[in-house]
Amino acid sequence: MPFEFDLHGWFAGGVGEPGLRTVPSAPPSQSTTTSEGELRANWSGVAWVMRPYVAPLPEPEAPAVAAPRIVSVLGFRRRFTPEEKAAIEWAAVDRPEQPEAARMQAAALRATIADQAAAQFIDLEDPATVRGVQGLEAVGILAPGRAQEIVTAAIQSEERP
Repeated sequence: MPFEFDLHGWFAGGVGEPGLRTVPSAPPSQSTTTSEGELRANWSGVAWVMRPYVAPLPEPEAPAVAAPRIVSVLGFRRRFTPEEKAAIEWAAVDRPEQPEAARMQAAALRATIADQAAAQFIDLEDPATVRGVQGLEAVGILAPGRAQEIVTAAIQSEERP
């Protein structure tokens, strides 16, 4: 009969079939005491050794993984006021009379709007999303502080993808 030991080497009992943590040799004692300090067989990797039982420390809890901060594309658009959305659309218009730099900035904004429209969702913690919203604030499309509000506001159920 094979004899099993736990993850910490403590004798766990006899088993019918050999397994990952089993050995063919019997321990000197088959006690499965969980009383601190009482002798209990412990597998050393080579042989059974009688040692005072010490309860294993509890496994550390895995760090909490924050839920992803994603919203639907429409949910993201709804974080902007109607006036802000109009200002974004107006800034994206190509005006041939404008200098090339202004036209390129409008083209970049149109490309961003197209990327968002094609997306499955918007990740509010994606550095590109954060930079994009901060850029709208930097050029005056959004009022000071609005970029922070838009990307950090609590996610509402209707915004979820």
